[in-house]
Amino acid sequence: MTLKKKILIGYGVVFVLMGLVVVWAVTNLVSLGKASDAILRENYRSILAAENMVDALERQDSGVLLIFLGDSERGINQFRENEAVFLQWLARAKDNITIRGEAELVRSIEAYYAKYRQEFSVLTDLRDAAKPPLQLPYYEETISPLFAEVRESCIRLRHLNEETM
Repeated sequence: MTLKKKILIGYGVVFVLMGLVVVWAVTNLVSLGKASDAILRENYRSILAAENMVDALERQDSGVLLIFLGDSERGINQFRENEAVFLQWLARAKDNITIRGEAELVRSIEAYYAKYRQEFSVLTDLRDAAKPPLQLPYYEETISPLFAEVRESCIRLRHLNEETM
């Protein structure tokens, strides 16, 4: 075998190895792209759930304020309609826990929201039993702090997922 053939074989082996490395690199790059896309999609779902929970919660709070303003029927209906929306988005958030700290945050949202709903039930019972109209200090002392805690927890959930993205 001549020197020329040995050099050509050497170059051929190097080109084949380089081709294999390029194929391997492209395969890994595509795989990494799919994984990062899945992570972004999951975090986006959690962000969307958190934003929709905040929106539904704010509409519920508007319903509570309608009760205090004397439009009880409309306020209760608004609260109940948005209660279903909130619970739907909460379920989506619970099904999409992907990052550290998210499970605890979702559990705290669920716990505070349960207290918020319980306080709403107490409010409607008081409304039915009270001859004088309900007073705003009751809202400020009992319902508003729970509303604020649920809302802040939802916002923390959104920020956690935004930072992860």
